[in-house]
Amino acid sequence: MDKELFSKLASKIGITSVKVLSQAEEYMRLSQVKCVGLGSVTATSKAIICLELAATSMKFPVDKEYAIKLSGLSPKVYSSNLKSMECMLGLQSSLGLRDLAVQYGCLEAVKVASQILERYETSLPAAQQQDLDLSKSLFTTAALYAACKCMKIKTDRKLASSSGAKKGIFDRLCTQFQKFGQEICKEASSVEKPVKTAQKRQKCLSEMLEKAEDDGKISSPTSPKQERVEKTKEEETQNYEEWKRKILENALKAKAVDS
Repeated sequence: MDKELFSKLASKIGITSVKVLSQAEEYMRLSQVKCVGLGSVTATSKAIICLELAATSMKFPVDKEYAIKLSGLSPKVYSSNLKSMECMLGLQSSLGLRDLAVQYGCLEAVKVASQILERYETSLPAAQQQDLDLSKSLFTTAALYAACKCMKIKTDRKLASSSGAKKGIFDRLCTQFQKFGQEICKEASSVEKPVKTAQKRQKCLSEMLEKAEDDGKISSPTSPKQERVEKTKEEETQNYEEWKRKILENALKAKAVDS
């Protein structure tokens, strides 16, 4: 694209910084090599997207609404292409699994997603593992999406598109990840079943014992202190009876002597 036309587009969306313009031109140059296959993107819309990406990276304000209008694309298509180019140019800041889960409201899937990534890594040859970066948005998003599918957790549709990758690439990776996810969920289910059964039996036994106690069929065990108190009372009763018996005997003896 002509440099003068590029500058005019920049000024229309509020970009006046020479540094931002220079960075946008560099993105435009790289996009000719890295951002191939974006069918709905024209030279003008690609230039607008590069300008926005440069402005965003330098925290420079941009008129987003007017940028979309100038691009000639619908807001949805513009946003999709922006994400794709951001990913292809390596500009996307990768969110960790937990941050991504918080953003899309599926925190309970983080553990399974993490295990999916671990299994995926160990399934690869050692040479591929060395060059693998599982913190990339494509992997974290696909793992979380696959975990949600396996755990039957409803997620925002935008989660799938947030990876910035092409749909075909994302879908293929998700299919692979879902196999690991299903294995993990199945293993977790087989471990939880015996534990739940044991807990259920324990609960039933406790309820039966409580009912039996209420019905008087089982007496509650007495504490050592309670036993001592009861023993003392019993001894006092026996001593009183013995004392009363002796008094009566003495009274009878005295009466016999008087007679």
